[in-house]
Amino acid sequence: MARLDGYVANMEYVHNHCREMSPSALNFVLVMQGMEPVRLDQGFSCCDLGCGQGLSSNIFASCHPEGEFHGIDFNPAHILGAREMARQAKLENVTFWEASFDALAGLQLPRFDFITLHGVYSWVSADNRKLVVDFISRNLKVGGVVYLSYNSLPGWAALAPVRQLLVSLTDMSADLGEEQINGAIDLVGRLRSMNLSYFNNNSSACTFFDELCKRPQNYLAHEYFNEHWVQFYHADIVKDLAPAGVTFIGSATLGDNLDFLNFSRMEQQLLAEIDNPVVKETVKDFSVNQQFRRDVFIKGRNKLEQAAQQELFPGIRFALVVPMESNSVRLDNPRGDMNLDPVLYKLVLSSFGKRDYSLEELLRQPDIALFRHEDVRQSLMHLLAAGYLLPAIAPSLQLINSVKLFNYAVLERTAFDMEPKYLASPVVRSGIRLDWVPRLLLLGELTDVDDPLSFISGIMRVYNFALIKDGEVLKSWDKNIEELDLQIRAFQAFQLPLMKRLGVI
Repeated sequence: MARLDGYVANMEYVHNHCREMSPSALNFVLVMQGMEPVRLDQGFSCCDLGCGQGLSSNIFASCHPEGEFHGIDFNPAHILGAREMARQAKLENVTFWEASFDALAGLQLPRFDFITLHGVYSWVSADNRKLVVDFISRNLKVGGVVYLSYNSLPGWAALAPVRQLLVSLTDMSADLGEEQINGAIDLVGRLRSMNLSYFNNNSSACTFFDELCKRPQNYLAHEYFNEHWVQFYHADIVKDLAPAGVTFIGSATLGDNLDFLNFSRMEQQLLAEIDNPVVKETVKDFSVNQQFRRDVFIKGRNKLEQAAQQELFPGIRFALVVPMESNSVRLDNPRGDMNLDPVLYKLVLSSFGKRDYSLEELLRQPDIALFRHEDVRQSLMHLLAAGYLLPAIAPSLQLINSVKLFNYAVLERTAFDMEPKYLASPVVRSGIRLDWVPRLLLLGELTDVDDPLSFISGIMRVYNFALIKDGEVLKSWDKNIEELDLQIRAFQAFQLPLMKRLGVI
């Protein structure tokens, strides 16, 4: 595992998609926080610094044909793969650059409406973090938006020693390989079994280590075996970005902006007494033991008048993005004082199961109109925070065609890859995660496959693939066929209608 300035260089990262940093998602955060959104209908520009495999940039480019997208990464394998995906999907509005942060100043780049960094800032050196801030200062438009995610404190305080122990058991000066990573994990596992006080007195560290053991090697290499691995308090990030002239306005994790979900009335009253916004965020982080933050900053955007915000939000439409199979909805009780009325949630989800709604339209439904408006609004926000709903639009023909080309390319490209992948939706302008069998069924829909069971089982037989049920690989062929038939029936009943409504096919 070669390194470039302490960062893993020759082991490719996983194909991750981060919907929170899409232009439409960031615009929704702006509206929630009382700021004017960026106009997306007149052309705009986005830059993803440290874009990895470029999946998010490609998805967003397909969902925003009117936008201009740039992805930058130092790993040539990542950039080659991203460019090939864009070529296959016939995307002409995305450009990928192979460059390290110290080469950014020499690139012929425009100024950007959005600059995003996901999974980068905690994993690079202080010198590179300075280069990132310089880039934002130089390349962000006035009125522009920055998305910056990072490992945060105090959430990592109890867990960081596990990572330190892992890297202590490897030679960080050498080119690490999978054998050394496996060896370090094995040694920590043996130490844990010896009743070390750290593990005996720290159940969260035990859970964290158990989860690490399930992760693929390339994920572990990039997340935990870099030379640089830093956790930050929110105040540290605000101080770092101050020279770029940007101001924190909220979190791209929608639920983190909803105090009624996260805090009791007593906690909310205490927070209201704190005037300093940085201190307020710090207190919130201690209250929820925040481990990962997705901060959103702006450079001089205008505030919405209260009347304009109250008029704008109720008209935003939302779409269901999770198939509503029986008993499939799981909503944790929030820490706050919100009252979860199961009847109201059932009515709201039932409505979204039929079509998209705005809050304004939802409040006009006869059964829902019987509830307090504030309760309906809070239930809607809770479902958004839980990932059941996303902001939606009526897509143009240009957008629909752009996404169709992208999705067909992904379906063909990943037909023999059993890992979950993402397709694009023109309705929510973001990625939708799909497992292998549903993707092949969508491919079958597009290619007029008459017998999906024979189609998929034929691929499984040729490539010796087996399905997984309840975490276990099915070894019997008959059990595989039985499970495949169940998955096909569930897909046709629940997932296929939703994918059509979302414009995925």
